[in-house]
Amino acid sequence: MKKTSFTKLVSGLIAGKASQAQMWRPLDQPYPRLLDLDPAALGLSSQDGIYAVWHLGVRPQWLRVGAASNLAAALSQLAHTSWIIAHKDNQGVFVAWAFPPQNQSTGLIRYLAETLSPAFQTEPFPEDRAFDPAVRPIECLLPPGTQS
Repeated sequence: MKKTSFTKLVSGLIAGKASQAQMWRPLDQPYPRLLDLDPAALGLSSQDGIYAVWHLGVRPQWLRVGAASNLAAALSQLAHTSWIIAHKDNQGVFVAWAFPPQNQSTGLIRYLAETLSPAFQTEPFPEDRAFDPAVRPIECLLPPGTQS
């Protein structure tokens, strides 16, 4: 059995957490309001990824998490749903997105949905990739600056 030094093990774990911290987009700037977002201008057309949507206000709330094969189309359609529009006056509806490997997306979404309990997670949304509840959850960091 090959021995691994403690230093290598710890640095590998730290590197994994650091790369995961850089998972959510946009990087190094405030999260955009969903209703003001131009996903195509951000290069999200035909981009496979995951998203998280929440609103602020007196009682901040997670609204939905999902995975889509075309983030631009999904976010554009999401901005027109009645339950997003109903929350636009709660200091804004915000969005973050990430580009994990496609084979991990469902596990990440399951973890986020179970951890955050988004209010509109069960609403039908045709742009989302099918959610398989049998898939093992994959733990990930929440978008920085947000709370569950």
